[in-house]
Amino acid sequence: MAAVSPTSQSGLALPEMGVGITFSSAIEPILHHQSDLLDLIEIEPQTTWLDTGADRDRYRQPEAVARHIRELPFRKLVHSIGVPVGGSNRHDPNQTTLLRDIIQDLESPWASEHLNFNSTDDFQTGFFLPPRQSEQGVEVVVDSIRRLRNELGIQLAIETGVNYLAARPDEMADGDFMAAVATQADSGILLDLHNIHTNALNGRQAIDAFIDQLPLERVWEVHLAGGFWMDGYWLDAHSGPIPDALFAESKDIIARLPNLKAIIFEIYPSFVESIGLDEICRQLERLRELWELRGTRTDRGSIGGVEARALEPGPVEQRDEERVTPLAWQRELGSLVIGRSPEQALGKELANDEGLALLQKLSLEFRASMITSNLRRTTRLLILALGEPVYRAILAEYRRNVTPNLFAATEARAFAAFIQDLDINVPQLAEVIEFEIAILETLIDGETRLLRFEFDPLPMLLALGEGSLPDEPGRAGLFEMEITPDNVQSMS
Repeated sequence: MAAVSPTSQSGLALPEMGVGITFSSAIEPILHHQSDLLDLIEIEPQTTWLDTGADRDRYRQPEAVARHIRELPFRKLVHSIGVPVGGSNRHDPNQTTLLRDIIQDLESPWASEHLNFNSTDDFQTGFFLPPRQSEQGVEVVVDSIRRLRNELGIQLAIETGVNYLAARPDEMADGDFMAAVATQADSGILLDLHNIHTNALNGRQAIDAFIDQLPLERVWEVHLAGGFWMDGYWLDAHSGPIPDALFAESKDIIARLPNLKAIIFEIYPSFVESIGLDEICRQLERLRELWELRGTRTDRGSIGGVEARALEPGPVEQRDEERVTPLAWQRELGSLVIGRSPEQALGKELANDEGLALLQKLSLEFRASMITSNLRRTTRLLILALGEPVYRAILAEYRRNVTPNLFAATEARAFAAFIQDLDINVPQLAEVIEFEIAILETLIDGETRLLRFEFDPLPMLLALGEGSLPDEPGRAGLFEMEITPDNVQSMS
C-alpha cells in the first residue's frame, strides 16, 4: 500500500460530522426513535469481532452485524480499540487488515486510536496502559502512528489518555507529550475531555495547563463521558452523565477549537440501563449545545482567566532517561499490572505507586467481565456452589498463571481450560462449561454441534439462566442437545 500523505495540521479538508454517540445495541432505541439528536455514530470495530483462533484471517465481523451498522442512517466514524500506538510493538496484521476494510466500508473520513499500549513483546496486558512520556517515548509513538496510518490508509486522530499513575519528575508533562506526538507525527488529536478531567482529579495535570500546551488546531474530535470514585480515584468509567464541572469547562475549551469536526458521548453498554435512555438523550442535547460553540473564540485565550503560555515542550529531567527506556517501561509496568512480582529497579519503583494497585484491580475486573459475558452460567455456578470469596480466589490464581487475552471469546476459552484443569468438585460443572463453549464456538464458526449428557441438563441450565441452582437435579439417562447457528442466540 502506498504511504499516506501527512494531513495539513488544520484538518480543514475533513468534513464536519457533528454530534454522536458510541454505538452499541443498548442504545438502539435512541437510534430508531430519537434520531434527530444524532448526526453520527462512532463504531468500535473490535467489539463486534469474533476471534476464530486461526493463524491467518483470525478475526471476522459477522456479515449481519456489518450490514446492520452499514445501513443505519447516520454518518460513521471508526474508533479502534485494538491497535494502540503508545508502545513499540508491531500492529497485528490480522487486525489492521480487517480494520482497514471496515473503515473503507463505512466511509469513515478518519480513524482514531489510543495513546496507550496493551501488550509487550511476549504477552498482552489486558488493559490500556500509559506510555513512557519522554523524548524517546515520543519517537516510539510517532513511529507507531506513522506505521498504523500507512497500514490503514487513512488519517489518524490520537486520543489523549487517562493515567492513574503519579506524575514523575523524569517525564514530560501530559500536555507537552501529547503536543510533541501530534506535531511530529502530523496527526490529529482526539481530545477526550473526561480523560483529562480524570487525570486532573487524580493529581496529575490541571485541565487548563494541559489545554494550554496543545496545538488546538489539531483537535478534530472530542469525547465526553461520566465516571465515579473508587478507592480514592476518579475513574474514566463511561458510566453516566457528564459531570457539571467538566461541562462548564468544556464550553470554554470547545469555543477555542477552530477545526473541531465531531463530538461524541461515550457510555458503556453495561451502564445504559442504570443511567436510562432519557438521561442519555439529555446528554446528547448538552453535546448539541457544546457543538454550537465550536471555534467561536478567535483568540487562543485561556481557561478560567489563566493566560495561555507558549507551546514549547517543557524540560525533562534526564537522569533516568537511559534507564527508563520505553521498552523497559512497557515490560515492567505490563508485568506488574498482570500480577507478576517486580524484578528490576523500575518495577520496584512502580510497585510503590498507589495507582498501580488500582490498575491491577481494574485489569482483573476487565478480564472477569470478559469471562462472565461469555461464560455466564459457568461463573454463576461457581459462585453459587463455592461462594464469592472462593470464586475471587480462583480468578486471582487464574491471573497469576494465564496472561490476558485481547478478545473476550479467547479469554473465556482460556478460563474454561483453567477451570477444567483444576478439577473442581462441583456437580455438573464440566457439562455447563461444555455447553457454553459449544455455544461460543458455534457463534464463531457457524457449525452445528451435538452434545450428549448422562442426565437431563435443562433444570441446571434454566436455573442458572435465572441466577439460581435447580431445586432438583436433572434425571439420569442419555440426553442429546443440538446447538445450531439458528438456535445459538436464544441459548446464550
